[in-house]
Amino acid sequence: MSVGVTGHRLDRVSRKHLERLAPVVRRLLAQLAERAPAPGRLWLNSALADGSDQHLAALALEAGWSLHAVLPFDAEVCERDLDAPAARQRFRRLLAQAARVTVLSGPRDRPAQAYRQLGDAVVQGADLLMAVWDGEPARGPGGTAEVVAEALRRHVPVIHLDPQPGAPARLLWQRGDPAGRRHAWPCEPARLATAVRHATRRGP
Repeated sequence: MSVGVTGHRLDRVSRKHLERLAPVVRRLLAQLAERAPAPGRLWLNSALADGSDQHLAALALEAGWSLHAVLPFDAEVCERDLDAPAARQRFRRLLAQAARVTVLSGPRDRPAQAYRQLGDAVVQGADLLMAVWDGEPARGPGGTAEVVAEALRRHVPVIHLDPQPGAPARLLWQRGDPAGRRHAWPCEPARLATAVRHATRRGP
């Protein structure tokens, strides 16, 4: 089973908010692992951007998942794009622990195209998507809201993690609705199990 991740960077979500989400993410990763088809490896696909991507990747590795790093550019370019030294260190550490690395080699002179290509790749390779999202529109190409919308368009279930304190995790899913309506439910074990069964039967 493969779970893609998308989420805000630290210019839009604080590290304190991410830390508050950590227990919820750990619980969800455990529930997903229990419901994954066996045998098979549990994969988390992350672009390793500073903020949500790095945070969820670290939690997944801690839980025994395998990390698939999906990078928009060569690793050296991605690292240079990170402003904070701590973020660059985390990037190097996580990349070294990745069991698989895919470099998309997007057009550096057309970042909008490169980041949309990145979002599409994360969704295309995922059975489910985990999104740290404040519910607001994307502020740039390939932003979190765009990636969520693309996942729903492809009928990929989305675990919506709102970074605001006390906000419950929700399961977003169009589930083949002919009108394209988005359904949102509490992310409860039974509902999550249904989403996993559907998602892992869809095939590539």
